[in-house]
Amino acid sequence: MAQQTCVEDFEVNFGDYVPLSTLDWPGKASVVFFLRDCPFRCPYCQNYSILNGYELVESSQIKQLMETSRPFVSSVVISGGEPLQQEQAVSGIAQMARDMGLLVGIHTNGVYADVLEDLLEKELVDGVFIDVKASLENAEDYGRMIGYGSYPSVTISPADAVNNVQRSIKLAMENGLLQELRTTVLPGFMDSPGDIESIASSIAKCAGRDVAYFIQQGETEHSMDRNLRDL
Repeated sequence: MAQQTCVEDFEVNFGDYVPLSTLDWPGKASVVFFLRDCPFRCPYCQNYSILNGYELVESSQIKQLMETSRPFVSSVVISGGEPLQQEQAVSGIAQMARDMGLLVGIHTNGVYADVLEDLLEKELVDGVFIDVKASLENAEDYGRMIGYGSYPSVTISPADAVNNVQRSIKLAMENGLLQELRTTVLPGFMDSPGDIESIASSIAKCAGRDVAYFIQQGETEHSMDRNLRDL
């Protein structure tokens, strides 16, 4: 029986949730919470409907959803958007999951390395999944993939983004919690063998040893950029 702790009330800028998923943490059944907002605007983003706006939900509602799924799952996955943009909410959800004896997985773009480090220090995370948008040695490509220069809301510099992603990868590895790195490919977006080879090479240099790296095919018809939907 997990030791119960007192989780302070918190609010979540809530996007959506999936009561039972076997896809978001391979090998595990998970309840998945999607949190709103993201500092990136990747043209191919599939979850663009939750990148903006507010739908504040009380922690008691999150707890109720988690308790409903609890008999059928072994883990909670916190995704987005970019969940680590809401540090208090992620910490609260993770502690809630801990109290229910559930594992905690984080899907992140890696840009909030400080937040990830804090969660790891608190031992609130069991698995980290990081999106790698482009080669970690090519800030220009990374900037293009995250919408830098195309969307005013993207204010982080590509160089800072790359540095933070590298740090997040190293933090997850040092704690033995890195589950997978992944890259989404679409026509015109990191879709050539050379692109993938470059990304994989940069990951190897950053990680220092073999890691699980997955290539996932994006769906153009569901992309944020309307110009991609006709490809």
